[in-house]
Amino acid sequence: MSIAAPGRTPLEVVRGSLAVGVTLAGVSAGLTLLYLGMRAIMDVGGACASGGPYVPRVECPEGVPLLMVAGIWGGIISVGLYLWATSRHKAPTLVAFAWPALFLSLGWNFLDYGIDDPAGGGLVWGWLICGILFAIMGGLPLPAIVKPVLDQFGRKAPERPQPKVVIPTKKNVKKLREAHQPRPPKSQQFGFDPKPGPAGAAAGSFVDELERLRTLHQSGALSDREFAQAK
Repeated sequence: MSIAAPGRTPLEVVRGSLAVGVTLAGVSAGLTLLYLGMRAIMDVGGACASGGPYVPRVECPEGVPLLMVAGIWGGIISVGLYLWATSRHKAPTLVAFAWPALFLSLGWNFLDYGIDDPAGGGLVWGWLICGILFAIMGGLPLPAIVKPVLDQFGRKAPERPQPKVVIPTKKNVKKLREAHQPRPPKSQQFGFDPKPGPAGAAAGSFVDELERLRTLHQSGALSDREFAQAK
């Protein structure tokens, strides 16, 4: 299972690599923007607002709202495009790691700020609890995800069946000749020659042959047409 599978042209390989690489970079960029935007909000206490008819208690740092929107929606769109690219170009996909990457990175922010509060107030138990929950949500699926994802990179493309080479020995040549020789009619296979015998043949032999033909016909060894021709 690879972009560079047999039968693909160099141009197809380049296009597939670019499509998968660019969309994967988009997923990484979305996660990074979300991670940095969350840290900027936690620097001002964990909650802020910007714009609207009311005066917010804590103004968000400049550019942070746009950063969060771009991180969330850009990441979601990039995941969809990445899935499309890997499916179209039959490439291994790392999309299963998106869930652990999201929750472990955000959980790290909670744990980091919960232990080292920027305001200097000591431990922040609300953030610590959130960090632990996020770490569990992101870490528990990892053991079940790692092996199937890595197995995709070791999976080989199905090999085309190779034609069987027959060595032209005397025994093989004899078998080929016998296989292609036409089979004789059923009447000759059972030892009966449908051609008329020589003049003056004994009447007893003629009657015996007729009886033998009738027996073969009744047993199904001779068809109606062959039986009539033999008579």
